[in-house]
Amino acid sequence: MSPKYDLFERFPDGSSLWRACVIGLDGARLHMRDLAVRSSNQFYAMHVATGKIEFLRLRPGNMAASLKVENQSKVAAA
Repeated sequence: MSPKYDLFERFPDGSSLWRACVIGLDGARLHMRDLAVRSSNQFYAMHVATGKIEFLRLRPGNMAASLKVENQSKVAAA
């Protein structure tokens, strides 16, 4: 069974908005990249079962070619 991820957009004021639920980490990375094309805010994915957070980190330059997801060893607080 593939893991499910909830995707969120984080705004400058610190608030977050749920954007989607996707299957698999690769799907989460692709969907976050697509969201980032339309917004300059930060995006992150939360593994539904464990609460583990994956932040989308974009390097300066060509966004599509330089996509990097930073793995955080945090568990989301309820």
